[in-house]
Amino acid sequence: MQGIDETLLSQLEAGFKLPVKPAALEQLQAELNRNDPSIDVVSELIATDVAMSATVLRVVNSPNFGKEKEITDINYAVILLGLNTISHIVSRYLLKQVFRQQGCCISLARFWDTSTEISRLCVYIGQSLTRSLPADNLQTLGLFHDIGIPVMAMNYPDYVNVLNEANDNVHASLTQLEDKRYPCNHAILGFYMAHSWHLPKVLCNTVLRHHDLDFLDEHQSSEEERLYYAILKVAENIAHTHKRFRSINNWSSIESQVLVTLGWQQNEYQARLEAGESLLIFNAN
Repeated sequence: MQGIDETLLSQLEAGFKLPVKPAALEQLQAELNRNDPSIDVVSELIATDVAMSATVLRVVNSPNFGKEKEITDINYAVILLGLNTISHIVSRYLLKQVFRQQGCCISLARFWDTSTEISRLCVYIGQSLTRSLPADNLQTLGLFHDIGIPVMAMNYPDYVNVLNEANDNVHASLTQLEDKRYPCNHAILGFYMAHSWHLPKVLCNTVLRHHDLDFLDEHQSSEEERLYYAILKVAENIAHTHKRFRSINNWSSIESQVLVTLGWQQNEYQARLEAGESLLIFNAN
């Protein structure tokens, strides 16, 4: 699967029922794209939504920041977190608000649970590497990588049958099964969502091609894209092994290249697999 041109993006817009990009995100990104974005304006936009404000404050007051006193001021929180982190936090928060269970043939609660697990694992794996990648990017990739699935579920009432088939099929990928039945697959729709929400290009491309087995072979992908892809594959495999007691489809085809990309030996991967499963068990309790 190669890159997507603007013509196909326009066709997706016209032919699919797609979640509307929230006005709050449009306003925030418009401010962030200015030459000199105003922290005061960004803070005011966040403060208009009580739940969004609570999300930002929960992040800034998390143990990761080690603040002795609880922070309750949104403006100060924005200063501490930085505008790039704020953009990611708001995008992740609003993403969950644009989907409604009514008219969707899958359980959104279960979908978000799985996406959150993958997101958490991506951050964990990224932190274990010698090369530093932004935790915000890793968290957002985990949440967005399969975002095309609920879009498919909004447009095709029988889509849950394809998901069930994919769970039982150890040979074909979900996108292969989708391509046999529908004019589009969830990776392309996920790319559309990521692109229209102005996620970093490296994340958009990883979302688009996260089912491509030859992604790590190809010279047109960047080293950074291959690293995000490898992290995502390990995160998916840990979560899948934890739930279904077997590896993701085609793991054996990409495992050696994934480990080389991450700079791991087999014993290091096994240690991360066990630690990752423990992380999921701990957070479930």
